[in-house]
Amino acid sequence: MHTKIALAGVTLAAAVICSVVALGHGPANAQETPQEDKTTTTKTPEREVSNRIDAEIKKIWDRDGIKPAKESDDAEFCRRVYLDTVGTPPTSDEAVAFLASKDKEKRRALIAKLVDDPRFGQHLADMWTNIILGRGGRDYGGSSHLFAIWMAERINKGDKFSDIIYDIVTAEGTVSENPAVAVFTREVPFKLANSAGTMTKNLTGVQIQCAECHDHPYEDAWKQETFTGVASFWAGVQVKLNVRNLPPDPAVSDDAQAFRMPGPDAMEKLPTDAQNRLRELSRYNQPVTLDGKALKTPNRKLWRPAMAKWMVSDENKQTARYIANRFWSFSFGSGLLNPIDDFNSLNEPSHPELLEFLGQDLIDNDYDIKRLYRAILNSKTYQLSSQDAPKKAEAWHFASAPVRQLSPEQFFGAFVQIAGGNNLARTMRVRNGSVVDQIKKRYEGMMKRAEKSDDPNQRDYYYDQEAVDRLAGWYEKIDDTWYIRRTMAQNYAKLSNDDEMNEADGFSLTIDQALLVMNGDVTNGLSGANRGSLVWRLVNEQKDDAKRIELMYLTVLGREPGSSEIRDMKSFVKDNKNVSQAYEDIMFALLASTEFATNH
Repeated sequence: MHTKIALAGVTLAAAVICSVVALGHGPANAQETPQEDKTTTTKTPEREVSNRIDAEIKKIWDRDGIKPAKESDDAEFCRRVYLDTVGTPPTSDEAVAFLASKDKEKRRALIAKLVDDPRFGQHLADMWTNIILGRGGRDYGGSSHLFAIWMAERINKGDKFSDIIYDIVTAEGTVSENPAVAVFTREVPFKLANSAGTMTKNLTGVQIQCAECHDHPYEDAWKQETFTGVASFWAGVQVKLNVRNLPPDPAVSDDAQAFRMPGPDAMEKLPTDAQNRLRELSRYNQPVTLDGKALKTPNRKLWRPAMAKWMVSDENKQTARYIANRFWSFSFGSGLLNPIDDFNSLNEPSHPELLEFLGQDLIDNDYDIKRLYRAILNSKTYQLSSQDAPKKAEAWHFASAPVRQLSPEQFFGAFVQIAGGNNLARTMRVRNGSVVDQIKKRYEGMMKRAEKSDDPNQRDYYYDQEAVDRLAGWYEKIDDTWYIRRTMAQNYAKLSNDDEMNEADGFSLTIDQALLVMNGDVTNGLSGANRGSLVWRLVNEQKDDAKRIELMYLTVLGREPGSSEIRDMKSFVKDNKNVSQAYEDIMFALLASTEFATNH
């Protein structure tokens, strides 16, 4: 029996098809050989971590009388685990190989393979870049892309996530030298209080910013001076930007000098902005950690490193619990504590012992994110089906797999993959040049236009060849298809901002709107029966309708169609005089389905 799902925004012909697209079909089976657990610094093997997850979740089921959903079938698991690790669904070949395998350990083997895939770091970098930087804000030299490249490289190398946090908090240099400084260049001029609030919220899960202007409304220990003490760690940060440089390459540094407030006469002679800045610095001039420990040194170059060290110290279990909670939410759509980034004395986790265990395991294993991911994905809890969810269960019971909306990066990544992926990227590279070529042409063109301008008010620009070369070095590391999907996601964000330029929380584009976000190459490769498109290949390279339908389902939905779906689709094609048009309608119906637009 199959669960029907809703389809929207389809043509009249495609609407006939929509009723047979269902969620979760597919035979059980899979691929590959088991792999040994990775070496860890504790005696707790990954399998035992997975078992502990299941045991703690089951405690709550037993307490609340919850009977969980059944285990997911192989097609459901395969698509879900690809989306959660590499950010795109499996290709038809990958899905077929997994479904055909008889290996009893094929799920564990696939998880190990995907976590070691370079796309794993790219997907997690997409998630964290959006959390830390957002998709809006100033983007000097493509700093959002550069930050994602930097983070993906660190994750794929297996660097400790605590080291990544430390390097973000203490980042200095220019964007082209060190993309981690992008966290300080999203607002120019630099706003100390905003930066401190977002840093503690996004990297430790503590929303101390609520105490900026008044004592915290419900956390009695957090007074205004508490926020002032924490924010003071960032008081030495200086962000400098030469607007006459091409490319713009803001630089972040720390002022080492102890702060001294000028006298009243000197203050009156200063511009208003300078006076406001000095008053702010006079307020934020004594760093104190959230646990009340004051930093004694007046050398402000040492303030950020001191805060970063405190954030990721083994004694600071708060950061580890938050990071574990954040990565858990990437796999389940919600945390063990919600809101995910609001740890306080009144906010209780649904599974406190599990959250404590996962946080401590992170500390014991040097913040090994790949280990944590493998342990979560290999748990029976993660591998439950999204179908037949128990009616009594709440989302925090984790008694079935949640149906989650794809992120813009996942959504467009799936489109690009269906449109041809690497072949599409090669076509665009031949036509437009590489990303590096485009970057160089952009700034060279701006420089030439400035030189030719007769406008007396035209600024004189300096072309910084070294900065361009550094940017090119970073962009050479970005995979073409990754760049395409990130660019589309950013274009979507610009379209979906509200009147106050706030980013949309949800992803709600229709297929027609999504096609508008894409450029002509992607759209042509995806839709219609144009030469080289999926529809064209199926109609011209396959002669059997059942095989065509099977391959389309595997490509778009990652599963084989059910017998009733094959029967209805074949009937639809037979009744349509134009075979290509019939398959275009089938394609559009599948793309417009909730099944395609969600992770389930």
